[in-house]
Amino acid sequence: MSASTPPEMQRNITTKKLDYRAVWFDARALFGAHREAMVAIAGFFIFMPAWISSFLVPPFMLDTLEDTNKTIVALSSYFEANWPILLPMTLFTMFGSLALYVLLSGRPLARVSDALTIAATIFVPYLLASVLVGWATFAGILMLIIPGLYLAGRFAILPAVVSSEAGLGVAGSIRRTWEVSNKCGWAILVLMLFVAVLVRLVSSIAGGAVDAVCTAIAGEGGIPILQSAVTAFFVAAEAIAFVLMLVSVNRQLGAQTVSQ
Repeated sequence: MSASTPPEMQRNITTKKLDYRAVWFDARALFGAHREAMVAIAGFFIFMPAWISSFLVPPFMLDTLEDTNKTIVALSSYFEANWPILLPMTLFTMFGSLALYVLLSGRPLARVSDALTIAATIFVPYLLASVLVGWATFAGILMLIIPGLYLAGRFAILPAVVSSEAGLGVAGSIRRTWEVSNKCGWAILVLMLFVAVLVRLVSSIAGGAVDAVCTAIAGEGGIPILQSAVTAFFVAAEAIAFVLMLVSVNRQLGAQTVSQ
């Protein structure tokens, strides 16, 4: 920290913390202001790929995570067998998610198409930065798990940073993400886990109820088109929840961060 940094800013950096309650209220306000546009983007770029891919790609099944080597081999084999579908679907979904971040970034946008246009211009540097932090996080998980979890929390707000701060580039966006999430990596991770568990608990309950009804109506085979649609709906809902949460986290911590 520079010696010329005012004392009040030094105190602000020292006491930086994540207020979960403020994140909740900010996320609610963001969703209320952008509900229709978010649903439209998530419906096309997240719900549809998840729904379509459920008919084209078998679900990934793994018995245990205890053997790291077996896990890596299983993942590699699964991707190798299904990459012609998984890769374009993943890129399509990543683009849609980035468009959601742009929509909530505070940029002046006249139409939903403006968010898509801006997302297209920053998608490549975002993709490169995501690959770099993804490999770093994966390496941390392979090492001792704990470092990977910590890095997952520190780098989670990367898309929010990329979409809200223009011209950072790959290295600049990673550096800024690390700077903003300083002192709050574990707090961000805890919030992410809470949201993920909550959404998936609701998804499990709703999905189980739909499966039971479909089985009662159509027999053991159920109604795949409806059941997969429910699953895809919760995939999109979880994506929206994470975008809202991470944008709010970035807004809150960014306001507490002084650039070095």
